[in-house]
Amino acid sequence: MLERAAMGEDNWTPFYARQRDGREDFFRLHDGVPDWLKESLWSWLSAELATWKSSSTGGYFDPNVAKIREVERLIRIGIGWSGSGEKYSGRLNGLAALRAVLYKNDMAFLTAVDYRLSFLAIERDRAKIARLEGILKDSASKWRVSEISGKPGLGERIDETVQMAAESLATKEARAGELLADAWRHAFSMNRDPSAAYRCAVRAVEAAAGPALTPSDQMPTLGKMISVFRDKPEKWDFAFTVDSAVDPKKVLLQMLQLLWTNEYSRHVDPGLDSPLHVTQGEAESAVMLALTVTSWFSSGAICMRDGVSQRS
Repeated sequence: MLERAAMGEDNWTPFYARQRDGREDFFRLHDGVPDWLKESLWSWLSAELATWKSSSTGGYFDPNVAKIREVERLIRIGIGWSGSGEKYSGRLNGLAALRAVLYKNDMAFLTAVDYRLSFLAIERDRAKIARLEGILKDSASKWRVSEISGKPGLGERIDETVQMAAESLATKEARAGELLADAWRHAFSMNRDPSAAYRCAVRAVEAAAGPALTPSDQMPTLGKMISVFRDKPEKWDFAFTVDSAVDPKKVLLQMLQLLWTNEYSRHVDPGLDSPLHVTQGEAESAVMLALTVTSWFSSGAICMRDGVSQRS
């Protein structure tokens, strides 16, 4: 995990948070860049936009004009600085101009941090990554440092156990894990695409379930798998046993159907009031559902019974 130890590991919380009406506010996560986060976050970002140089007094950060202009271009923000940066004082002015703009635009600020974070290597730059995560966590930020497609990036701070399960599966299962990692990135990173997240979630389940449900199908789809499983569920064993109130295989079938039928962005509904894209909430739910189902199939919890023919 990229996160550092949880704040309060020494069982200390601020005085106001120990009062009855302060505890809820203390633990509430905050979106954007609240005032108490700005200076610390800027301290981290400005160091990534500068070059460390040695001097007779020990060393200093020299603002890098190329990096400043790159942020300005890629984030599509004008910082109102026309200097060339030939002199050190001019480079400081350029950095100050960027700071002034970012302090007024939370999304631009977070996007700049996310962009510079992507240049770091998880193993090589652990100290820098840990420092940023510490800043975000201490500030109760909604955002944390996550691993996104093999690189560090800002992702939504969700339950740590769920995060660990997703990261573990992504490293163990080549195809399904890669698709699930893509779904996670589209759903929870700074650059969100709900429809893409839902699509990748479905494909992750297809990659994990295909070898168990339709192993001989060269072009498997979740729709086909649902039909096969629904017609002859007795062909498969499930780690859960039948309960007096719940049939585990029916529950699994319903989960597969829920994931499959709700991806309405695959087709255009002629109704004028019909949505064209899945919502962020639907995408997040689909990714969580896919995480569970993919884990079941990948672990062998659902498998074809011994001696059962694939064509039977």
